[in-house]
Amino acid sequence: MNIRKTLIIISSGVLLVLFVVVSSLSYNAGKNYGVSNAEAIRTANARSSETHEQQIKSVLVSKVNNSLVKNNISSSGRVVTSNNITILSEVQGVLIGNNKFKKGSEINKGEIIFKVENNDLLLLINSKKSRFMSLISSNLADIKLDFKSEYEKWNDFFNAITMDNNLPLFPKTNSSKEKNYIISRSILAEYLSIKSDEEKLKKYAVLAPFDGIITKSYTDIGGNVNPGSPVVDFIRKGNMEIELTVNASELKFINIGDKVEFIENGQLFFGKIIRKGSFVNQNTQNISIFSTINADASTVYDGMYLDARIKTRGTPNVFKLARRAVFDENKVFVLDSKDKLRIKKVNIIATEANEVIVDNLPNNIKVVIEPLVNVSKGTKVKAIIK
Repeated sequence: MNIRKTLIIISSGVLLVLFVVVSSLSYNAGKNYGVSNAEAIRTANARSSETHEQQIKSVLVSKVNNSLVKNNISSSGRVVTSNNITILSEVQGVLIGNNKFKKGSEINKGEIIFKVENNDLLLLINSKKSRFMSLISSNLADIKLDFKSEYEKWNDFFNAITMDNNLPLFPKTNSSKEKNYIISRSILAEYLSIKSDEEKLKKYAVLAPFDGIITKSYTDIGGNVNPGSPVVDFIRKGNMEIELTVNASELKFINIGDKVEFIENGQLFFGKIIRKGSFVNQNTQNISIFSTINADASTVYDGMYLDARIKTRGTPNVFKLARRAVFDENKVFVLDSKDKLRIKKVNIIATEANEVIVDNLPNNIKVVIEPLVNVSKGTKVKAIIK
């Protein structure tokens, strides 16, 4: 039993001595190898790291090809009629006639919108005509005696005067003597006084200046109006336009005559730019532009808001780039000749929904068209051209 224990102790001691000797020899050999081959080990590790880095970088790029780009500018605006006026009364009196000038009434060009009672003025004009006819009649005998060749002219003028019609044209005088005679007898003065009242009489019946619709009525039949009193608001039927707003930076791309598309409940309408504003709205910092719209009054109404897409004539020598490729507002990644990442500032001249238009990228340069995360300038990548 004691012999067995003695053998076990001796064996364990021998194994321990052998382990210490082997470990010491291995350590010294590894140390000596590392010291003499350190540079080779570092070079191998660097190459392995570089190879690993090259393998994990693949990016989508696009080759720049500058060309004419027709950018579409999105906007919206309110439909307005090309004519929207408030019609005033130029005379004093009571409104008469039917009840046609109510809100929503349609009136054709030349039809009466409203009338003002004019009996007093009619009686005054007829009274003046009576005195005027008497004045001419009393001078016809002298005209026949002193201006025999002009008598027929004045006699015809006298016979043409009636109470129901406006005065005829005043005869033309053929000599200074005849002219002085007519003026000295106050014939011309009385004529002009009556013609003035006849012109005023026309203002008692207001006619529609165009086919239109009454949008507001300020009074009613039987109401009294004074000179300058508003009676109705009147808009042109059809012939509408739409006021759009754009950013000041977008205005330079829009020209008179550019086509516009409008969308309303799936319906598509068309128009073209007819005017551009020259002032900025202080509240929105936008500028108004105006477009026609080829829709009738049964589909598009005054005051309706529509979405619009302005199709510009285009900008030469520019490139359209995905907006998501831009970072820090105006920077993109481009590749150099060794396919290493470089940062370049771009000049954005227009913005669309998911794209931007830039004008300072040279042709054939490779620009990254996807967002990159955790990369830095100088990183070598594998380009996938799209």
